[in-house]
Amino acid sequence: MSTGTTKDAAGLVREMNRRFTAGDLDGAFALLHPDFRIQQPASFPHGGWHAGRAGMTGMGAIFARHWDRVITDPRVLDCGERAVQVTTQTWTAKATGRAATCDVVELFTAADGLILEIRVFQQDTHALLATLAEPG
Repeated sequence: MSTGTTKDAAGLVREMNRRFTAGDLDGAFALLHPDFRIQQPASFPHGGWHAGRAGMTGMGAIFARHWDRVITDPRVLDCGERAVQVTTQTWTAKATGRAATCDVVELFTAADGLILEIRVFQQDTHALLATLAEPG
């Protein structure tokens, strides 16, 4: 069972969520390990591996050019040095106004009391990418 501390991966995920929700970006990024990296599906404009705070910031900037996003119902599962987060996300394409909602699973790995890696798996990448295309 998770203690909710930042010593375990689940506690780190919960704390990162809290800081992001509070608008404390510097505080959220302070939870990233010096060797941090994040992976998104390669089919997305922001896809691939991104390293460090700069990589995460750059990935977010590319994402923000294409979509607005609402994240709801975060569920965090404690697996010791790893955690699994499942959220429901609605992505709305800025160019088309079209939206899609799906679950997103994120696998977190912790090391040295910090978040070392995040691998992101969207339930339906086709539906999310389809929001970018004009109908017809």
